[in-house]
Amino acid sequence: MTSHDVRRPVVVGVSRSVAARGALDWAADAADRRRLPLRLIHAQEWPAGAAPKDAHESREHLWATHFRAAGQSLLETHRDWAEARHAGLEITMELADGRPSHVLREAAEHAAVLVVGARRAVEPGEVLTFGGVGAALVGHPPCPVVLAFEPVESGEGSGPVVVGVDGSAASAAAVAFAFEEADLWGVPLRAVQVRRPSHGEWPEHAGQSLSDASVVLFGWHEKYPEVHVEREVLMGGQPSAKLAGAATGARCLVVGARGHGGFRGMILGSTSRTLVQLAPCPLMVVPESAQRTWHTR
Repeated sequence: MTSHDVRRPVVVGVSRSVAARGALDWAADAADRRRLPLRLIHAQEWPAGAAPKDAHESREHLWATHFRAAGQSLLETHRDWAEARHAGLEITMELADGRPSHVLREAAEHAAVLVVGARRAVEPGEVLTFGGVGAALVGHPPCPVVLAFEPVESGEGSGPVVVGVDGSAASAAAVAFAFEEADLWGVPLRAVQVRRPSHGEWPEHAGQSLSDASVVLFGWHEKYPEVHVEREVLMGGQPSAKLAGAATGARCLVVGARGHGGFRGMILGSTSRTLVQLAPCPLMVVPESAQRTWHTR
């Protein structure tokens, strides 16, 4: 059985945050376009000292019963919302016990895409929060991770798919995902490389960068002939800020992840922190080792 025979679900973390609703919309749309199931997961981290879910002491048991009932009700509300958005969508729900980041990390092992809500950091020193999931989630899951930001900008999602390219294996994985995303939504693909010339020879460096990008993009246009591809080299400046600027009005910004030593490490540094703060659209992080299990057509 090949990966294309496995209908891995689009998994989305459900919570009571505003960002979670935006993540649900993105995930439901992705599942509908890909003809994949949608899996809603709400993780409940029990307060310290609280009775376990199977306790039978009267007062503690009553509290535990209400706690789980509230979680189940939240899942059902989000399920109804997704069904109204896409009639006939196959939806499953899971009410899990445990820390959200751990629960979603485990669910990602069998997911086509993992979607989490994220709040945009608005101050330079502010720490990004992923709808309560935590920064540790990014870079770890074996599948692509989508950070659906709130608040949603007006007109978001109507532009091209923007992908950062640099000739690396991680970049190649991101390109594969980006091409399919552009094809599914019928939008152009914009491949962007940010280059810092060492001796000010910008024209020569630009030509080399365009050549590098062509190598990464080679073969994909034949697979997706209807996707219009634009290549762009941006010189100088902060790379993540340049990418964020290029993604203004985009459906999404796609970047590759190299695991512990790559994007996750950059997330904690100034480059990707700036990218996260400035991203004007959903940010899609594709691990280098990701298998393209999301393709269904």
